[in-house]
Amino acid sequence: MTSAIFKVIASFKRPNGSALTGPQYTVTLMDEDLFFDDKLGASPLDTNGEATFLVFTADIVSIDSPNERTPDIYFVVKNDGREIHRTEVRPNVNFDGTDAVTGRPNATTQSFGPYEVAED
Repeated sequence: MTSAIFKVIASFKRPNGSALTGPQYTVTLMDEDLFFDDKLGASPLDTNGEATFLVFTADIVSIDSPNERTPDIYFVVKNDGREIHRTEVRPNVNFDGTDAVTGRPNATTQSFGPYEVAED
């Protein structure tokens, strides 16, 4: 990975299309690995239903994935600490993209969603 830090933004909505918001909701960013999944961060949802994470490159490397360069990420939504939604795994997310003209990193921020969350 070319960047020491990258940004992940995930958006969530209710079945009626409105943003999922409220202090009771938290979102955890996970990296799926062979034996143990790694927690890359946790974030509340803002008024637009978005959770934002800043992740260091070193956070995606673990004992069961020592050479990992492209994490397999998913999100877990909790309502007052109880899991209510888990997204599908997005395999091999590449944060190494570069601009064809400048050669500068351009994939250090990636957005996912919106994911529909049925409240219970």
